[in-house]
Amino acid sequence: MGLDIKAIRFLLGEKARGIQFGKTLTLGRQSVYLNQQERAEVSKIINIELFSSGFADEFLAYLAGIPSLSMDASAYEGAQILHDMNIPVEEKYHNSFDTIIDGGTLEHVFNVPVAIKNCMEMLKLGGSLILMTPWHNFSGHGFYQFSPELFYSTFSEANGFELERMLIAAEGNWYSVKNPSIINKRVEIRTSEEILLFITARKKSKTEIFKNWPQQSDYVSAWKSDLNSSLQKSQSSIFKTLSENNFLNKLRSSWRDYKKCQAINPKKNPALEYVCGSKEIP
Repeated sequence: MGLDIKAIRFLLGEKARGIQFGKTLTLGRQSVYLNQQERAEVSKIINIELFSSGFADEFLAYLAGIPSLSMDASAYEGAQILHDMNIPVEEKYHNSFDTIIDGGTLEHVFNVPVAIKNCMEMLKLGGSLILMTPWHNFSGHGFYQFSPELFYSTFSEANGFELERMLIAAEGNWYSVKNPSIINKRVEIRTSEEILLFITARKKSKTEIFKNWPQQSDYVSAWKSDLNSSLQKSQSSIFKTLSENNFLNKLRSSWRDYKKCQAINPKKNPALEYVCGSKEIP
């Protein structure tokens, strides 16, 4: 768990964008993974000498204006709040934090839906949940690596949230990642790089979280189409019905297009949009 130069640039970008960090909780006490040049770069940007402890405490205090707190299953790194994120968090922590930052914890927690729900419940109304979590080429690093659609489906109006920003840093640039339900395509990439998702979601209303479980958008579209009524037709004609079904034809076409659109280059991948160079603050 920790912040590298990309994570720090993203967090600086969120501060510049107007995020009021306020009372901040991190999942795990955040270490710092910067070389000497990168440390000097960050210290120059914020005009503070940082990272003397090896942890990101000073940087997080700069973002929020006050010291942050950390939550972990163990006290081995000095977390102030001990809690296993596999288990629902105590109600006393609900609506407690302006900002929650995950710099690399969720992928190591087996019970991901509970862990995400804990984060959502611990946020105050109007608060921001900031995730920096694996998407691609992290197999074996933790239990999981996550798709963009998981978070677009989770941080939705139905759960009282809005996903404000999802970025990746790849091939020397920052790119925003579009919502699969809006572009009507599954969002995947194929690259030799390790790709993290940098996400900010805001709590917009108090509602029952996961009253209905998130579903993948292309299947939701299928269920809303005339497919179900088609499937009720006689067994003898079902395969003919399926082959003639407009939705399935569109889905096949989308799949063929999708297989051609996994490059990072946004000219080839409609799910990505160029933001700026990766050495800039996005």
